[in-house]
Amino acid sequence: MDLILWRHAEAEDTSPDMERKLTGRGRKQASRMADWLNPRLPPDIRVLASPATRAWQTAQALGRDYDLVPELEPGASAANLLRTRGRIAGGFARSGRA
Repeated sequence: MDLILWRHAEAEDTSPDMERKLTGRGRKQASRMADWLNPRLPPDIRVLASPATRAWQTAQALGRDYDLVPELEPGASAANLLRTRGRIAGGFARSGRA
């Protein structure tokens, strides 16, 4: 399994942390990175995103389905993600479509 980590693009500072949206510049950053990344990703890639607004907005730029994973919330540890390995192979309660 390959793992690609993609940090969210530029986000506003005015909202509570989980509700911070991408700025106009952040949307452009996410779009440019998605344009570069998409042709390099396999068609069956599994995209996981934090439920933080800025994170799933960044994931949406790929134009692929993505899963929201609470263990990826801001401040979560790498150990939290590793504990979700079984769920990664299975499924998630909330999914998004690009």
